[in-house]
Amino acid sequence: MLRLLVLALATFVSCDFDEELHNKYLSMPHDEFVEYFNSRNYSYTIKAYDFDPVVGMVKTFIPEGIPVISYNDSSVADLPENFDSREKWSHCATIGEIHNQGKCGSCWTFGTSNTASDRTCIHKGVTVRLSQQDFNCFSKDVCRGGYPNEAFEFYVSTGLVTQECKPYDIEFLKKRQCDKKCVNGADYAGDKHRGSSVKAVNSEEGTIKAELFKNGPIQAAFSVYEDFKKYEGGIYEHKYGELLGGHSVRLIGYGVENNVPYWLVANSWGTGWGEKGFFRIKRYGKDVEFENYLCTVFP
Repeated sequence: MLRLLVLALATFVSCDFDEELHNKYLSMPHDEFVEYFNSRNYSYTIKAYDFDPVVGMVKTFIPEGIPVISYNDSSVADLPENFDSREKWSHCATIGEIHNQGKCGSCWTFGTSNTASDRTCIHKGVTVRLSQQDFNCFSKDVCRGGYPNEAFEFYVSTGLVTQECKPYDIEFLKKRQCDKKCVNGADYAGDKHRGSSVKAVNSEEGTIKAELFKNGPIQAAFSVYEDFKKYEGGIYEHKYGELLGGHSVRLIGYGVENNVPYWLVANSWGTGWGEKGFFRIKRYGKDVEFENYLCTVFP
């Protein structure tokens, strides 16, 4: 009987959205709810942060016509169970760096430019930190969101300068002006870096893992709920809270912990959030659609 009870409890806490938990979230004082949640045997813990991350500013849409990456069974047969891009390409410091978008819905510029920076190092051997600010010459209002695939296409067609040329400045972004000059005195046109092609990534697990292992980080756009904003550590899955919108991040690896398969991801909410700015999310969890809107770029 005890063994059956333990199995039943394990099944309960491993499911995704929990209606009973959601009702407690709506009715309990916030601090008490955080304590209650963390007393349960969920795969992650939450925290009452003293800042409120911006979400809901990315369009989760990949149009037809973009080439799709796919791998056959033989290509994924020998992939490791756990993989971290930071370890395979340890000479590429950008993969392990976390940025902070602040009070601006610019996650789509971070998910794309940082993925492009990582892949430039991996495939060209050049360390470069591409500018999120340079997207003010693409979008009239960077802080109101955008399409990651279009951001990659801008990088391919027009290019991005470095962060040294145009550092991230929210107040200037709000002015909705395209500034074609470098604050460090470098030549703006000469500082441009360009990619060669944009591709979507098939949502099959083997393909995603193989592309990560072979070519490096991938941009992912997914649905964010209230519980994700409070994530502190562990393997996230949607348990409670309402849908807030879409969010763009950088997928850098995968693994398994306590028999739970996860994706390893870099966020853009600073190092004070999550696992020093990173998070792990359950693969193919309900509701979040993490695997459905993956795209990347080749330098």
